[in-house]
Amino acid sequence: MKNQPVYVSSRLSGLMRCSVITTLTALLLMLGGCGPSSGPVSSPRQSQPPTDDPSPPSATPAPSPATSPPTPLDGPAPQLQSCSNILSVGDSITLGVNGGYRNDLYTGLQQNNCGVSYVGTLVDQYTRVADKHHEGHAGFNIDNVGSNIISWSASLQPNIILLMIGTNDIAWWTAKSANQIAASHNALIDQFEAARPGAWIFVASLPPQTSAIIQPNNIDRAVLVQQVNAVIRTNVESRVAAGQRVHFVDVNSVLTAADLYDGIHPTEAAHAKVAAKFLEEIRAELSSR
Repeated sequence: MKNQPVYVSSRLSGLMRCSVITTLTALLLMLGGCGPSSGPVSSPRQSQPPTDDPSPPSATPAPSPATSPPTPLDGPAPQLQSCSNILSVGDSITLGVNGGYRNDLYTGLQQNNCGVSYVGTLVDQYTRVADKHHEGHAGFNIDNVGSNIISWSASLQPNIILLMIGTNDIAWWTAKSANQIAASHNALIDQFEAARPGAWIFVASLPPQTSAIIQPNNIDRAVLVQQVNAVIRTNVESRVAAGQRVHFVDVNSVLTAADLYDGIHPTEAAHAKVAAKFLEEIRAELSSR
């Protein structure tokens, strides 16, 4: 019995140590949430896969950053010398029906004897002319094009870039204003100029779309197309005034809703009108040499 008090005391001491350790552990866990990096680290959002009818993301996209005004060049812009390495960039409208506008444009430029050739990572077997290369990706929007500019420019070395993109940023849904969409579009031109400083960029207005109310902005997409096109024209004209190698191609002006087989995509016959506008602008630059 003499050792009993010692046993009780030792047991009580052990219990007290466990209590102190448990209390300290709880305090440390509580203090751990007070530091500057206590918030949860969210994994990056996965981009939506491009489709012909993309579903809206769960969050409203942030407004596009404002782009800097065009930088003036020293002296007049150099003249267009040839038609080699033409890169047609866009969505399913650039892909077109049986080659789309690329058919008549190719044939027309051959008459100028300017060494016309297309470049692109895609080959459309249904294209009616011999050169079937392009970058017309069904479902692509402005951001999709932007993420590929560096690789395309490095591997394809385009001398002429035909840019017609933005339909998928409007046709199905949008949470952006016309100014925000056009600002993203304008940033693409900056990216192309940085990647291919010597290239000519022919910027097309967006083809018309039939009337439909799109969410969440609750706006008529036919009206939004016109609003975006107005800003695109202004942006390109500013670049022209600064002496940059950029041209505006008003595709929208030669098309109507009757030229669309589904309210969005031009028919094969309508693509001849688109080709004529591109041909007009490229020939104007060729004739100035």
